[in-house]
Amino acid sequence: MKTSHTIKLETYSCSLTLIVTDQLKVETKKVYKKHGLRGPRDAGESEGMMLSIDIDKYYLLVDVKYLSHNTIGHEVYHAVKAVTRDRSINDEEAQAWLAGHITGRIYKFLDKKKLQVKHG
Repeated sequence: MKTSHTIKLETYSCSLTLIVTDQLKVETKKVYKKHGLRGPRDAGESEGMMLSIDIDKYYLLVDVKYLSHNTIGHEVYHAVKAVTRDRSINDEEAQAWLAGHITGRIYKFLDKKKLQVKHG
């Protein structure tokens, strides 16, 4: 199972692709390979991952078994930090706005796909 959605972040001239999958390691390796990069030897047993490919491409991957508010919030935090760090933005209000924007877009997509988000 795999579903994905790309969120364009025009303000920051980049995109964030959300991938919800039941094969996190496989999809992580595919993202690295697609961009001609060597990923970590072992993607680990993660609930989710945030990959910063370059300054204009970011990926947020979530294992469907761990699709929870906690995992989404955790990975969105990493995404916000990466996007703003790459642009030398330290303003908390800008980071908070971006976190809210990304979170809203993710939940809209998950609702559309009828994917259930667990509490916790």
